[in-house]
Amino acid sequence: MVGSSQVVKVEGFQLRCEMPMVAGNALRVFNERAVFLVKLTTRSGAVGWGETWAYPGSAGALTKSVLAPIILGADATNPRAAQERMLKVAVPDRRGQAHMAVSAVDIAMWDVFGRLVGKPIHALLGGALRDSVMTYASGPLLPAGEDRYAGFSEEITRYAQAGFRAVKIRIGASPREDLRVIWQARSILGPDAFLMADLNESSNVRDAVALAHEAKDADLGWLEEPVSHDNLPAYKRLSELLPVPLAGGESFCGVQAFRDILCDGSLDVIQPDLALCGGLTEGMRIAGLADAFEVPVAPHVWGSCINFLASLQFAAVLSPRLGRLPFPLFEYDMSFNPLRSLIYDPKPDARGNLSIPDGPGLGVDIDISRLADHVKDHWVLEL
Repeated sequence: MVGSSQVVKVEGFQLRCEMPMVAGNALRVFNERAVFLVKLTTRSGAVGWGETWAYPGSAGALTKSVLAPIILGADATNPRAAQERMLKVAVPDRRGQAHMAVSAVDIAMWDVFGRLVGKPIHALLGGALRDSVMTYASGPLLPAGEDRYAGFSEEITRYAQAGFRAVKIRIGASPREDLRVIWQARSILGPDAFLMADLNESSNVRDAVALAHEAKDADLGWLEEPVSHDNLPAYKRLSELLPVPLAGGESFCGVQAFRDILCDGSLDVIQPDLALCGGLTEGMRIAGLADAFEVPVAPHVWGSCINFLASLQFAAVLSPRLGRLPFPLFEYDMSFNPLRSLIYDPKPDARGNLSIPDGPGLGVDIDISRLADHVKDHWVLEL
């Protein structure tokens, strides 16, 4: 198909918003949120949106100089062909920051494809297996300063009162305090809630194993990224020593990275982020690989409303997995985030489930004017 589905305009948007306080995870803190959004327009006027949130400045520059010339003139109803061309030109080794720019454009291609044919992305990916997905509250961010766990119990209480039946906490900022806050969260949530913990690559094999054994009775659903994501030998060792499931993969780019760690049998849960790993096209490859190893997929979700919506569409088609956790699980970032909430701010139902939008493309209309105060740069290239 050509003509009306031909991409004739590529736009880039750099968005930033200040945080109410300096906060982050065990390794780093930040005072703002930043994303790069790409908008594609076809000859017929249909539009699609995509996003990456990692290195948004570099991703925007690469999109403008390298990817936009590839996409201009492309058929928006063939996202896979477009992704193959982008990978060959920009990411020949399928690694690095260029993958993040490809992710943004790929998501936008799927969005505009869906809007052209009047179907949600999940229908284009083979059809939804569910119309809602169980969410888990992800947070809180750890404030900078002497007490990295200030306000922790109040935040966990807020999540429970909001109806979440699953919560993932950030730990690792203070090794002496980690066990205390795990038990504090368990006490607030009660014995029936699902509780996970994220070390954000801040630990080492010995300390992570010791913590997991000390917290064994807290019944953690998984321990996430205890060590650097590319330390595959350490993950292999952890998989043999931990008494709880091991999760990771949010920083992996491309299906090859997931192949390596899945072949090792090192992860019990993989967490691709569509805005980093290569977009929806690559996400489906990763999900298929995970199916072959019978490993559940729980998408990592960060950034703006675009990645949130794309990840919901992705969650609709993921294979169910039986076990202690009801996979797929969907990450709901609970921190301050107008880049999502000003456009799409859904609330989970009484069971902690989130409905999956069934409108065309990403499922809802994107009104960028609502984010006008946060747009710091905007460029346009046309055919």
